Amino acid sequence: MSRWLKSRVSSLSRISGYQKPERYSNVLRMDTNENLALPKKFVSGIMMKASRKTDLREYPVEQFDELRSKLSRYLSVPKECIAAGSGSDQILDLLLSTFASNSTATVTVRPTFTFYKDRCNLHSVKMKEVALNHDFSLNTKKLLSTRGAKICYICSPNNPTGNQFNKKTMLEVVRTFNGLVIVDEAYVEFADYSLKDLVRRYDNLVVLRTMSKAFGLAGARIGYMVANRKIVDLFVSTIQYPYPMSSLSLKTASIALSKLNYVRSIIKQVRKERERVYDGINALGLTAFRSDANFVLFEVGSRYKTVYRKLIRKGVLIRDIGNIGSHKGCLRVSIGTKFMNNKFLQTLKVVCR
Repeated sequence: MSRWLKSRVSSLSRISGYQKPERYSNVLRMDTNENLALPKKFVSGIMMKASRKTDLREYPVEQFDELRSKLSRYLSVPKECIAAGSGSDQILDLLLSTFASNSTATVTVRPTFTFYKDRCNLHSVKMKEVALNHDFSLNTKKLLSTRGAKICYICSPNNPTGNQFNKKTMLEVVRTFNGLVIVDEAYVEFADYSLKDLVRRYDNLVVLRTMSKAFGLAGARIGYMVANRKIVDLFVSTIQYPYPMSSLSLKTASIALSKLNYVRSIIKQVRKERERVYDGINALGLTAFRSDANFVLFEVGSRYKTVYRKLIRKGVLIRDIGNIGSHKGCLRVSIGTKFMNNKFLQTLKVVCR
C-alpha cells in the first residue's frame, strides 16, 4: 500500500460513522422509529403485487416516472419539482458532496440526525452546530449569524427531540439564510405542516421526504426530495447515478401511494397513541417531551442506563440517547401498535419502581 493510500485509509478510519442499532432476540423493537403500527401483512401484500408487475431483467425507467407522477399527486407539487433516491440519506449525501467543498462551511442544530454530521466528516466539510434552546426550539439568531456557512441542514420534526420547529421561524431561516437550506421532513406525516409548497417561491430550499416512516417501507429504501426545477433537473441528470433504485422498490412505492386512505388511518392511530404514551410516561414521574413524530423522547436522569438495560432484559428495546443540553439521561421510544405501547408502559412502570 502506498504511503498516500495508507495515510488516507488511516485518516478515514478515525471518522465515526453512523452507528447502526444493536439487535437483540426476543424483544419488542421500539428503537429505530420504523412504522410497526402498519401491519406486516399490508406491506407484504403491496410488495407481492409489485413483484408480479415487475420484470427485474429490465432497468428501471418507466418506474421512476410513475413514482414521480404518484408523488406529484400526493404532494400537490409539480412532477418536475420531485426527484427520488435510495432513501433520503442517499439524496442528502449527494447534495452535500456536490454543493459543499473543503472551503464550504455548513451549519446545523444540536442535537439532530447524526448521519449529517457523519457525512460532513467523511467529505471533510466544516460543520458548525448551534445548540437548541432549553425547550428544543431553534436559536434562530445564532443559526443565521454563523459566518461562512453556505449550507444549512434542519431536521423538522427533529430527531431525536421529536418537535417540529415553529413555521414562522422556519420561514425566516429559508428567506434569510444566504445559501442552500435543506429541511429534512422524514417524520412530517405525523406533524402539522410541510414546507414543500415553498420550493417554487424559494430557489434555495430543498425538502427531503421518505417512505420509510409513515408508509412503513424502511427496508425498500425509498426517499425523495422536493425542490425547484433547476436543482431537480441537475440532480436527476448529473448528480445522481443512472439507476439508484430497484424496479421492485419503485413499484412498491407507487402501489403504496394508491393506498393513502388506509395509511392515513394508521398515521391517525399513531398520533393518538403518541399522546397516550406521552401521558403514560409523565404519569410515572418522568419527563416526556411533546412530539410531532412517531416517537417520544423522555428524560430519566442519572439512572437512565439502568432503566434502559432493565427494559431490554424484560423484552423491550428502546433508544439510549443520553444527555441533551441540560436534560439528563434521555431515552427515546418509537410508537408501535397499541399492544406494543401497552407493553412498553407496563414494563417501564415496573423498572422505575
